[in-house]
Amino acid sequence: MRIAYLDCVGGISGDMFVGALLDAGWPEDSFRRSVAWLGDEIAELRIETRSHHALRGLGIEVTPEKSRGGHHHRNLADVTACLQAAPLPDAVRERAVAVFRRLAEGEARAHGKTVETVRFHEVGAVDAMVDVVATCQGLTDLAIDRLYVSPLPVGRGEIRGAHGTIPLPAPATAHLLSGVPVRWTGVEGERTTPTGAALATTLGCWEIPPPMVLEAVGTGAGTRGLEDVPNLARLFVGSPRAEASPTGGLSAIPDWGWRDDPAGGTCPGKWGAVVVLEAQVDDATPEEVSVWTAELLEKGALDVYVTAVTMKKGRLGSLVTAICRPDLEEHLVNLLLRSTTTLGVRRRVEWRRELERTTTDVETPFGRVAVKMAQRGSSWVGKPEFESCRQAALGAGASFGAVWRAALAAVVALGDWQPPGEGRNG
Repeated sequence: MRIAYLDCVGGISGDMFVGALLDAGWPEDSFRRSVAWLGDEIAELRIETRSHHALRGLGIEVTPEKSRGGHHHRNLADVTACLQAAPLPDAVRERAVAVFRRLAEGEARAHGKTVETVRFHEVGAVDAMVDVVATCQGLTDLAIDRLYVSPLPVGRGEIRGAHGTIPLPAPATAHLLSGVPVRWTGVEGERTTPTGAALATTLGCWEIPPPMVLEAVGTGAGTRGLEDVPNLARLFVGSPRAEASPTGGLSAIPDWGWRDDPAGGTCPGKWGAVVVLEAQVDDATPEEVSVWTAELLEKGALDVYVTAVTMKKGRLGSLVTAICRPDLEEHLVNLLLRSTTTLGVRRRVEWRRELERTTTDVETPFGRVAVKMAQRGSSWVGKPEFESCRQAALGAGASFGAVWRAALAAVVALGDWQPPGEGRNG
């Protein structure tokens, strides 16, 4: 799994995003192939090295073919049809369509129209098509699974658009930024363009990125110079890694493996990283939720639990939380997205300290019952396993409670039990 963090120092636009991807290692020939299907709509496609405040970065410049009119006032259906006909990977096409749909939503709100009737102006031009498609293809080619984004900077003042002079942030941009962190610069000039806002808000998230092993840094540069900061956007690409030792050490654990507690302590155990996955659903029956939780456990989740929540517009829903080892994260995320009705899954990495544990069997009047044993301090304590008690009860024709109480009494009778090989019962 690879992640990336987009640090919008001066702002973000489509050409800056593509420049950052190229500077981070996306091959130029792959970039050009990703938009070659636009054919004679493009007169020239250049990759430029730009400098701001003595810092360099890359950007792209698209020159439309003048005979094609330069700006195509397409609507969403036109753009979607164009993308559907393009020779693009399905994942890239789906992302690009989603970005343009979000752009249409912002433009529609700004102009008081519907998503279907609003017509793109600047964002319908060929350079916007290049920015969006190339960004989606670049993220795919660099195998970036999750994109984190810094708060987006916005400026003040005015800018000329297809409808004349408009205030900044541009009306469509303002609507696109609804619900995400922004940084008011107080300085005149456009910092976040509609295309940049649509790309960031469609493809990114605003969580704090987890610790990562940095593999590449790409810098995208805008065309306009800024007085207060360099007009750059930096893309940090790498692989997530566990945080520094929770016992206070500064050295990061080099992999996801579990380690003995270096601090010792009265409760022996191990520290390790786990992934916590969360999905909210408000359109499923309790029976459906119970099927999902059982399937998650069957597929390797360490634990699954469901919390009743109240969602927007007062709807009652369920928060499904699954805890798993990091190597199962992708599998369980796909399971949640495929099997449940949720539209998204959140994830975070947490440290977990586990007690030493094992299982053993105890004899009861109803047969042998499995018991889970855990070491607390110098002693081992046990608890009968639910499923084992249930099977014993069914086999003996007894009540579950009778079997449970008998197994619990047998656990107490174990006294100073030790795991095999460690004590008198070994």
